[in-house]
Amino acid sequence: MTINKLDFPLAKAEYLLTRVAEPGEGGDKKNYWQNILGFKSAEAIREAILTSVSISNLQPQGKHQFGDRYTASINIITKSGESRPILTIWLVNFGENTARFITAIPEHKKPN
Repeated sequence: MTINKLDFPLAKAEYLLTRVAEPGEGGDKKNYWQNILGFKSAEAIREAILTSVSISNLQPQGKHQFGDRYTASINIITKSGESRPILTIWLVNFGENTARFITAIPEHKKPN
């Protein structure tokens, strides 16, 4: 299958900008994207991710019940100019050729 486009609904970026995690549910997305990375709008998050991800850097990660999973590692520049690694996750539904954005999480690189 050939992926021919990326789809990133604004609602997914809004989720990253506004989701506050309950204790024990993982990281606080709102704090990370607003306070650490410095984003003030969902549009800016979507633009930053789409500027950094291309179809050619999507890496297959196996099957999901709805299609094929892909990831792409990118770097986002914080408000202070620091580069932070982010792992983006995408899904191509079976029978389609559009990679749909699922989420983005801080990537913790393993030391060499």
